[in-house]
Amino acid sequence: MQPARCRAFLAAALLAAPFFCAPASACTISSAGVAFGAYDPQAAGHDNAMGTVSVACAPSVTAPIVALSTGGSGTYSPRRLAGGAFNLNYNLYTNSGRTIIWGDGSGGSVTQTLSGGTVSGGVRNFSRTIYGRITALQNVGAGPYIDTITLTVTF
Repeated sequence: MQPARCRAFLAAALLAAPFFCAPASACTISSAGVAFGAYDPQAAGHDNAMGTVSVACAPSVTAPIVALSTGGSGTYSPRRLAGGAFNLNYNLYTNSGRTIIWGDGSGGSVTQTLSGGTVSGGVRNFSRTIYGRITALQNVGAGPYIDTITLTVTF
């Protein structure tokens, strides 16, 4: 039997963006998107931000696997926020040091297995931080930049 899957969307943006998920039979997803805020193209330091993915499942689900898509760039190296005629290179990571790219297991990326979780009210809840980084010193124009990432949860 094939594992069940739920797909959802996470917007990584310079502005806050909504997140939603098509419900699955045993798990649902919610998230706080990665919102970088204002980017200064002349700043020497990287622009870091964080978001959260939360998965609520039936108590029998003990280790859902979360994969993130490449977004509009079609690659993990790097992902790109689109803004008119410009793109901002960025990526999403599994760790606070921003060294392990969170993806689908291809192109040098890894998926994340959520383990443990807490059971409350007949639901097992999992939560994981998504670490984002826009690399420094990119010469881009002013305006909003956005990318949409598809999250796939296999349980």
